[in-house]
Amino acid sequence: MKIRKLKVQNFRGIKQLEWKLPDEKTFCLIGRGDSTKTTLLEAIRCAFSPQWNHAFYDSDFHQCNTDDSIQIEVVIGDLLPEFCAEQKYGAHLRGWNKGALKLNDEPEDDDEHVLSIRLLVAKDLEPKWKVFTDRNPDGVDFKAADRAKVGAGLIGTYSEKQLTWAAGTALAKITESENLNESLVEATRAARSSLDGQRALVLKKFDAAAAKSEQVAKGLGVPVGHEYKAHLDLNAISIRIGGLTLHDGDIPLRQLGLGSKRMLLCGIQQEGLEDQHITLFDEVEYGLEPHRVARLIKHIRDDQKGQYFLTTHSPTVLRELTVEQLYVLRKEAAGVRVVAAAGKALEGLNIQGHIRSSAEAFLSRKVVVCEGATEVGFLRGMDDLWAAAGKLPFSYQGLAPVDAHGASKVKGLATGFKALHYDVMVLADGDAQDQFSDKDAGELNGKEVPVVMWADRLSIEQRAMVDLPWEQVLASVKLAKEFGFPVYDQVRSKLNVQFDEAINKWQDTAELRKAIGAAAKSSNWFKNIAYGEQWAQTIFPAFADAAFLQKEFATKLGQFRAWVDNG
Repeated sequence: MKIRKLKVQNFRGIKQLEWKLPDEKTFCLIGRGDSTKTTLLEAIRCAFSPQWNHAFYDSDFHQCNTDDSIQIEVVIGDLLPEFCAEQKYGAHLRGWNKGALKLNDEPEDDDEHVLSIRLLVAKDLEPKWKVFTDRNPDGVDFKAADRAKVGAGLIGTYSEKQLTWAAGTALAKITESENLNESLVEATRAARSSLDGQRALVLKKFDAAAAKSEQVAKGLGVPVGHEYKAHLDLNAISIRIGGLTLHDGDIPLRQLGLGSKRMLLCGIQQEGLEDQHITLFDEVEYGLEPHRVARLIKHIRDDQKGQYFLTTHSPTVLRELTVEQLYVLRKEAAGVRVVAAAGKALEGLNIQGHIRSSAEAFLSRKVVVCEGATEVGFLRGMDDLWAAAGKLPFSYQGLAPVDAHGASKVKGLATGFKALHYDVMVLADGDAQDQFSDKDAGELNGKEVPVVMWADRLSIEQRAMVDLPWEQVLASVKLAKEFGFPVYDQVRSKLNVQFDEAINKWQDTAELRKAIGAAAKSSNWFKNIAYGEQWAQTIFPAFADAAFLQKEFATKLGQFRAWVDNG
């Protein structure tokens, strides 16, 4: 079976969410840490929980407000034939138009037959599962046995129980037994009999203590029917609730590494179901090296009978997926929005290429598109310095600087991220008008993408050397010299007058500032991230200079910082 539509109200961090799903089998959810990705998986798990007494708590309600009921509604298609039978849920079938992603209460000719499932939890914390329609809004009970047949299984951080033979586990589902509980009881009795046969060897000391207890009982007048001895208590031992576990030789597989356990569970979940299943995989990369992540994603892609819902914070996972499988969760005041990374509105924006080149940025909330590595490194250096000065770091603000690898790619990259509802800003030079022009900047501003672009068609290095206090200009030159650049020759090539080779003797003139900026740009003094970071640290003392704070370099960086801090 497959999920066609999902609606969640007042469940944990989700106030309101509605998601109409295309006919796909893999959905990867991304978003910053509080975007409710795991909550969405939990909502699906609860909707199909095979437990008749699934426990809910006040904390499961949105903002712990129990006056507003939890409602989780799931439309499922690709139904089992028995679900469509009249004696089951045949009278409650609805129609799903796959092309229009539209639900019809009465199925139309080309519609897929679907069922609408509602889980309702009111303040009494008693869950009620119903199959409902507009024709019968009160619905009929969706029984625990039928919920189990949907095959929805969660693979989360703590899934060790799934490697045991207990009711509802993935391992139990692949066990050929007409009555699993009866088989577990038989295993318990066999363990008891085996232990009884070795009493003289392994229970001698325990039986001695039991004999002493018997004497105490008799002395106190407690009746003794036969004799006291040590034995297994069939009611107390936990074989039926997970005591029988999967082993590799004598080693229980619960001792496997976390990533290996989760990979194994994913395979068992698939193996255990002849019909289609719904696998919920939280933090799919957790505990796995990149090459094993790639193997796991291939396993998921090759599975033709499952529908998978993944969450991730890993660029490796994103690069293994296609853009059609990617969905961005946005938590907003009105609720949670699910944004597809593919579709007609995004055609021509090369989102797939951006995922390959800038996967890390898709895992953030705010994106600053930088023309090159100099800007990325410079902003990273400024972030460290701003954080040391008491401002919130970029990581807290959910900000990721992205290297566009050239001015010609800035506009497309910024437009693509904006189309996916990220907060986007651009930091670009003004010296390559044929690649990123003032007109391009204006168009982005019109799309609510602010642009920091240096005036007078200057690069970041040129703008800095014009505006910085002379002390920081010379410090920048000395830093480039430490990096191994022949700074005197490079500056001299940009200047038509002779001057002293000793940097400390250079005199502050407009011509020399211009030459230094030109040399820094053309000779790539700071054109990698590490050099850009160190350059930011070198010139940071300038921000204590009142006169410098009035210059364009400082004011535009101030605009950038204000955007970072805004929301």
